[in-house]
Amino acid sequence: MRMMRTANLTMEPVGPEKARDMWRLLQRPHLRDFQDIPRLALEELERQIRLRPKRLVRGARGRFEWLLRADTFEGSIGWVSLRINDRTPLLGEIGYSLIAEARGQGLATEAVRALVEEVFTQTDLTEIQACCLPENVPSRAVLAKTGFRETRTITGGAIVRGKRVNVVEHQLHRGEWTVKRRARALRRPAGRP
Repeated sequence: MRMMRTANLTMEPVGPEKARDMWRLLQRPHLRDFQDIPRLALEELERQIRLRPKRLVRGARGRFEWLLRADTFEGSIGWVSLRINDRTPLLGEIGYSLIAEARGQGLATEAVRALVEEVFTQTDLTEIQACCLPENVPSRAVLAKTGFRETRTITGGAIVRGKRVNVVEHQLHRGEWTVKRRARALRRPAGRP
């Protein structure tokens, strides 16, 4: 996996050397408000991260994760992740979360947009999915801004804070992304990347 940079973020791959940073981030409040994040001991998180694949390439399977850093904050402000499993090798599922202080500034949209770009340029995935709770309106807005469309509500599709909850599934197909990417390129003023 490679480091990615956007206008406001540095996205650092989570490998064994970043496990402690990831673990510290997971201890922050409000990250579990809308998703089920397991509470793991540092040693267990390190073990799981060591077992993850090292490169995001065509045919890759497993969990890929990046810590997010922004110049305006001290330390990691969140993460984005991609999971690809063996049963659906052309489908990936993304996840993301930011600390409360970093929300509402467009940083999640920026991170998800960069992750989508990385996925569709470095892998053979044909579709990316994301799920969020119906009441998590900001997260649903992030997905809409990055080209995802809501496809269905899955009754009891997740467990959050010990309760079974509904989730809204979002999808983005490679073909849709390609069309939108070309349209943005055509609208870009001459001389701008």
